[in-house]
Amino acid sequence: MLIDWVGFSTETERLSKTTTVTFLVQFFNTAFLLLLVGANLSEQPVTFWLDGGQFSDFNSMWFRSIGNTLIGTMYFNAWFPILEALMYLGLRFLFRLMDKGCSCDKYKTKKTSIQAYLDVYTGPVYLMHYKYSTLLNVVFVTFMYGLGMPILFPIACLSMVILYF
Repeated sequence: MLIDWVGFSTETERLSKTTTVTFLVQFFNTAFLLLLVGANLSEQPVTFWLDGGQFSDFNSMWFRSIGNTLIGTMYFNAWFPILEALMYLGLRFLFRLMDKGCSCDKYKTKKTSIQAYLDVYTGPVYLMHYKYSTLLNVVFVTFMYGLGMPILFPIACLSMVILYF
């Protein structure tokens, strides 16, 4: 990872930069890339080589194609933490079942060290800096496109509630 390669003097500084870089990449992919894909700036003084798209402005066609994609992405991002938690819960259950050898005895284990046992029976590390960057992305995308697509505000509220719990 680029952040680890740069090297920081404290862990807090590294996590802060990881949050910032992750947010910027998510925001670019979610908000700006969709905007640039369909952009037609041929009528502008500086086109930035964006003159092949079909949308020169935010109109009803833009909201039907790009807007629907954005809403779908935000809706998926709202529900993804639940999907991720269920996936990790299933993996933990599978690893514990493999350790017990499909036995119902709760004290049976194949692990020979305390650390190996803890690795299987404790939960994963909660990577809060990725959750912060997701929360920032939800807020920024919602405020960027929310006036044109008001459905983003309830989706953002749902996303924040899910991330809170």
